[in-house]
Formats: sequence, C-alpha cells, structure tokens
Amino acid sequence: MSHITSNTAVDDVFATYINKKFVSDLEYALQHQKFCTKGTLTKGGGANVLRFVEFSAPTPAASGPLISYSGAGQASITEASTTANEITGITTTPTNITVAEYGEFLKIGKLYEYSAVSGTRQKLEKRLRDGGAGSIDSAVRLAAAQSTNIVYATAAQAGGVTTGPSETTAMGASTLMFCRKTLFGALAKGLEGVPGHPDMHYAAVLTPTQELNVTTEVTTGRVYWSNAVVNVPGAQGQTKFVNGYIGSVYGVATYITQNYQTTAYTSAQDVGFVYADGGVGAASFDQMEARVVVNDVNSPYKNVNSIAWHAMFGVGLISGVRVVKLYSLS
Repeated sequence: MSHITSNTAVDDVFATYINKKFVSDLEYALQHQKFCTKGTLTKGGGANVLRFVEFSAPTPAASGPLISYSGAGQASITEASTTANEITGITTTPTNITVAEYGEFLKIGKLYEYSAVSGTRQKLEKRLRDGGAGSIDSAVRLAAAQSTNIVYATAAQAGGVTTGPSETTAMGASTLMFCRKTLFGALAKGLEGVPGHPDMHYAAVLTPTQELNVTTEVTTGRVYWSNAVVNVPGAQGQTKFVNGYIGSVYGVATYITQNYQTTAYTSAQDVGFVYADGGVGAASFDQMEARVVVNDVNSPYKNVNSIAWHAMFGVGLISGVRVVKLYSLS
C-alpha cells in the first residue's frame, strides 16, 4: 500500500479516528490541590467552618541562627523573676474556611441507556469524576490567585522583578530561583516547603508554555535539563513523571498542569504559581476528592436515572506571601 502524503478525505478520517480513540480519554494534569494545607472537620460536630491560624515568623538575628519571639530567649532566666523572657505578643492572622457542597448531575433516560453502546455508563462516570477533580483543583487555583505576591519574568532583570514591567518575556529557570528567594525573604526563616517534599522544596506549578521556556533556557545555557534537575529513580520516579512532575530545579519541585489561567498585563500572560506550606488552606469533612454517585430507579414508570459527582469542601488563601504568582508571556 502506498503512503498518501496529502489527501483531505483521508486526513479527516484519521482525525476522526484519533479523536474517537484517544482524545476522549485525555485528562488534565491537576496539581494545585496537592499543595494546599488540608484540615478535616468532625461529622456531627455542629460546625462547617475550620479556622486556620497563621503565626508571625520569629525575627531573624543580624547574624547566626534565629532569635526567639521575645528577642531574649538566648539569655538565661533571672532567678525568681515573674517577667523575664516573657513573650508579650505573637501576631496571629486567622482565616475561616467554610465547607460547602459542590457537585453536578446528569439525568439519563432508561431508553437512552438501553440503546447506548456498552461502556457508556462507565465513560459517563469517568467524565463526572474528572469534572469533580477539575472543579476542586480549580477552586484551589482561584484561591491562590488572590495572592498579590507576584513575580514578572522580564528582560530587565534575570529572574524577574516584583514591580510591573513595561515589557514581559518568556519565563526562564532563574525566575524559579527568584521566587524561592521571595518566599524566604517575605516570611523570615523556617518557612517550609510543601507537603510531600521532605527536602524542603517548594512546588512550582507551571503552564505548558512556562515549562517549555524553563527547559529551553536550561538546555540552551549548555546545561542539559537531565543534568540540571534532581529526579527520583525507579518506579516512584516514573509515577511522578506520569503525574506531571518534571524534576527539581533550583530547589523548586517543578510540576506541569493544564489547569491554569491567563491575564492581560501589557499582553496575554500565563499565570503559574510557586507554593510554600501554609499558603492555601482547604477543609472538608473527610476526603476532599469528588465522589461519583449513581441513582438507579428500579421501576419502568420512573424512567429517569441520574449520575453525579459530589464533594463537601472549602478553600481559601491563608497567607499570600506563601504563594508567588508567576507572570510570563503566553
């Protein structure tokens, strides 16, 4: 059989086949929910509000390690004193997050279901499960987007600047390092990386374009991406790559997602995020993941079933300085 290089009819057939076989099962890489601080309420406890409390960080010493909140913790306690080394005030900022119900449902007629091809219900369940996961992930992203802690990738300064630029360029790897410095500087020392990264890494959630820009910069700088990042070998590393983890650069665990937003500055901008622990909080009564519910009606006179996803959760921004937004050219 000869190879057909160009034929509109054949192209259409191939496109239809590929769409039918593959595209219907494509999924977003959802990352934002992974990096929020989660809290659980007790069922039957009489409340649907969870309070997250942010404490002010200790003041860094001029040199050496941290000093205490009172500034006198390194001094010995005066004998019989009732006031020595007393901490007179710690600034706390509470954030109340309300758990609410979320979900969507689809009505399915009996005749429709009987006449549909085998496997239709399973595909509908998957569609709703994906929709629920995407909705929860988007709610976390929208909460993070309330942060005003922004780094713009610009031509004026490698690594980006925090004031609005007159010209914005594609983001490079040095921007991630700048975000890391921003998080350290904004909150004093002791700021932790995100859960799941015991090596104290922060998590960068990048758009596809930002991922390409970062990997291109590292490679064109004569350092190959495979040599510049720290990857996990074996099965665990493969799982991370499948789930959107592309490696760690400059102490920032880098993930890719298709769940992102754009904004207009001087031109269209992709918005990515760098998360530290305690930036975004989420609350639920049990697991936050969406649950698929199928309501069957076993009577021919009630001929409409329904399938739905349902979740009880809430989300909010706890500390804006623990979330850095990354603006770069789309």
